[in-house]
Amino acid sequence: MPATLKKFQETVCNGIVARLDNVRALYAQLANAAPQQFADARRKDAALVLQAPTGAGKTLLAVEAMRRTSAQERVLWFWFAPFTGLVEQSRRVIAAQAPELALLDLDSDRQLDAVRGGGVFVVTWASLAARDADSRRARQSGDAGLAIDTVIALAREEGLRIGCVVDEAHHSFQRAAQARAFFSQVLQPDYALLMTATPRDADMAAFERATGYYVGEPADWASVSRFDAVEAGLLKQGVRMVRFIARDGDTAQLVDFEHLALRECAAMHRRAHAELRAMNIALTPLMLVQVPDGKAAQEAARRYLVEELDFDAGAVRVHTSDEPDPDLLALAQDPTVEVLIFKMAVALGFDAPRAFTLAALRGARDVDFGVQVIGRIVRRHALLQARTDLPALLDYGYVFLANSESQEGLLQAGAQINTLTTQAPELGTQTVVTVIGDAAEVQVVRSGEPLSLLVDRGGVSLVDTTAADAAPLRREGNMDAALQGTPFSALATAAQALLAIQGGEGEAPARAEAGLVSAFALAQDTLYRYPRRADGPASLRGEKMPELPVDFEAGLAAHVDFSPEVVADRLRRKVQVQRSETGLFDGKAVDDEGIEDVWASLSPAAVAERAEQIRLRLPEANDRELYERLMERFLRAVRDSGADVPDDDEERMQQLDLVLVRRQHLLRDAYRRMRLGLVTDIDVPLPSELTSTQRLAPAARGLYGVFPSGLNVDEQAIAALLDASPQVRWWHRNPSKTGVGLYRWDEGDGFYPDFVVCLHERAAPGIALLELKGEHLWGKDSEVDKAAATHPEYGAVFMVGRKRGERDFVFLRGLAGKLQSEGAFSIDRLRFA
Repeated sequence: MPATLKKFQETVCNGIVARLDNVRALYAQLANAAPQQFADARRKDAALVLQAPTGAGKTLLAVEAMRRTSAQERVLWFWFAPFTGLVEQSRRVIAAQAPELALLDLDSDRQLDAVRGGGVFVVTWASLAARDADSRRARQSGDAGLAIDTVIALAREEGLRIGCVVDEAHHSFQRAAQARAFFSQVLQPDYALLMTATPRDADMAAFERATGYYVGEPADWASVSRFDAVEAGLLKQGVRMVRFIARDGDTAQLVDFEHLALRECAAMHRRAHAELRAMNIALTPLMLVQVPDGKAAQEAARRYLVEELDFDAGAVRVHTSDEPDPDLLALAQDPTVEVLIFKMAVALGFDAPRAFTLAALRGARDVDFGVQVIGRIVRRHALLQARTDLPALLDYGYVFLANSESQEGLLQAGAQINTLTTQAPELGTQTVVTVIGDAAEVQVVRSGEPLSLLVDRGGVSLVDTTAADAAPLRREGNMDAALQGTPFSALATAAQALLAIQGGEGEAPARAEAGLVSAFALAQDTLYRYPRRADGPASLRGEKMPELPVDFEAGLAAHVDFSPEVVADRLRRKVQVQRSETGLFDGKAVDDEGIEDVWASLSPAAVAERAEQIRLRLPEANDRELYERLMERFLRAVRDSGADVPDDDEERMQQLDLVLVRRQHLLRDAYRRMRLGLVTDIDVPLPSELTSTQRLAPAARGLYGVFPSGLNVDEQAIAALLDASPQVRWWHRNPSKTGVGLYRWDEGDGFYPDFVVCLHERAAPGIALLELKGEHLWGKDSEVDKAAATHPEYGAVFMVGRKRGERDFVFLRGLAGKLQSEGAFSIDRLRFA
């Protein structure tokens, strides 16, 4: 028995039929017009867009519009389903809602007698407009019947109109050249209803360009609002989006968000099932799981659902086809199936009214996919549509996101669906028939454009009305024309200037060149020598890191602190993350708060990768050898703690990796302890003189009597302050790699302070170390650590800097993870350790 349309559906359907009635009346006016004029009118008026959220009754509206239109005249319809799996579903709806419409079969009804009374072929674009064998058979005459192209042509000759309904029009034939050609060259529909759940102007613009059929603006389309579908009981109240947010970026990279999303989704699925049983509603809810492409991801999800979440193996089904087929629809409706795992491609078009929950294990950046995902879980099952006593849990769909950062598609889809309003299509046509004498002309009139009563059969020319003679516009593309009017003298002057730069001709340029070369050679041969001042030391004290021992990996492992407290971290596989639940359509948090803490497992693969990164930060170590040594020490520490050592090698590795990740400084501290034991104190000889190929500026207190070359602006300023201070006995620019180096401050990286300063009143040996740091480095971790560096004889290193654009320097110290001011710089303070 045909379904009764809801009030909002009746409004839209009446509007669609009225629009088609207007087009039919237009065709009657053009009964005697030239074929080209009729074709022009068809392209401008035949197509109509119907946009509505999935589940709001698009299919029902289209079938009812076909039925009512066919009652007025004979129409041969082609219903294009987006996938093979939806052909039979569409046929069932048509048979139930419009039993008077003949359901035609592409294999047996390609005959004029079969279609003479009208009817509908339910097909896919692939079955008529592709390169495969089935499509070729349908387009060729043979024992099975006439070519479908011939059937369409004969039907037109018999006075039938050709109509088509394109389901999921945004996703179907626009990408296939054969489909576009079939639509515009063979089918050439007199009525075309384009249905879409993803209303995008760009899609419709592409349709116009591809087919020549005009669809108008969104204001001209038929549409259905989500609100009206909700009020009518066809859709749930909304969709709630559940995200999981780690407390920091490091933790986020380790959490197994996929298993967390599956676990939380399964819990919600079981709550929904319990609510349905409590209300004596004989409905088994369906949990959808969307996984990345690839059998490995699908199998991993299935195994976790069965082995960890205790679903019956037979209740978890995996659909791997590249497009939906009858098996998918059967799975979605089979009450023994509780979980359906599918890929992104399968999300389009299939009906799953049992679905309440979806675990999205991959990001959803595509808005079309977002709309389809929402459509799968937002429908109300037929058993629930008339209920007004449903608890809130059963009146929402739930999406659990494994990747909370890549869900633009869902968010944009929710925003798009919210913009839809219920409206009938704009009535009237774009085509006006103008009759002058015995001639009829067809004009296309769009909103805001004037109608011309006189039709010019001649050509069209563009006239520049601002010109005095109103001559037709021309555009020159010649570069010579663009250069016309440029004074030649300007070009000549530029050429002469270039010749002058290049040197011109004559003896003077030659002599100048020879003199320049000679002077340059003389300058290169001159070497300026600056001896070390008499009261300066011949050497300074520094630190040295010797070569690594051959048993470095064993020594490093021996320095690792595998205390019982550290070893206990091998079993701490969970961390707390925030669970945030918000409404997809309104963005509001659920229950005012909408946030709670939940425990999440760490991903073994992510932990193993992070542990490897931690080990590889020690470039001197052979990673394989180091891992073996660490494993030996770790297992010994586990036994010594009184715990059992796992028999499984994989489990052992996971436990060691977890300890290294939980205690990220474990290896670094061991490395530091080992390396510090290798550092030795040495004498750093100072050269007896400083040499330079260029004359250097004199410095009264410089160790070599000059300001060395290569100083940057800040270093020059500090050197000038040191040189002008009577408190300074001498100062020296400490060279990197060959000067006074510090190695005990870190795990063995050399640190060479910028200046060595000897002061009159500083305690013996009277030497202070000064490091200058640019503002751009104040937040760098390694630079903050340097602020705590100490020389065994010269004391703590003074860290100094100034902000960009400021004149005065300040002392710096490490505070809250960055270098911060500790007072104005003064040389007097250098006297104190």
